Amino acid sequence: MLVREIMDNDPAAIGAGASLAEALKEMARHKTKYLVVKGKEDVVGILSDGDLGLYYGRDQSDGSDWERMTVQEIMSPRPLTVGSSENAGDAARTMLREAVSALPVVDNGVLVGLLSDREFTRYFARH
Repeated sequence: MLVREIMDNDPAAIGAGASLAEALKEMARHKTKYLVVKGKEDVVGILSDGDLGLYYGRDQSDGSDWERMTVQEIMSPRPLTVGSSENAGDAARTMLREAVSALPVVDNGVLVGLLSDREFTRYFARH
């Protein structure tokens, strides 16, 4: 089975300069735990609900920081990626070994999908 057979073909993405408030809205709108962070042309990071939760836990402000803080300040930079033609089992092993729950799918430098624990769960729920 290849990554392209189970990946999310329309991953939610956001720019690195977007505010954390915008990121929360995008996650809610797409009903996702992950946002792929894009630079001018390439994937520069990934932001998860866990990243936001860690920030929220240390944020002692009135909430205005969520408008001022940018995605780039708390995202995980330079995420591991996978190609759409790679073996999904190999990708799963990479996720386990590296303790990550999502991999942006990049072909020829272009974001084409997202492979996360959710896609594996969907696949096995259908089969």
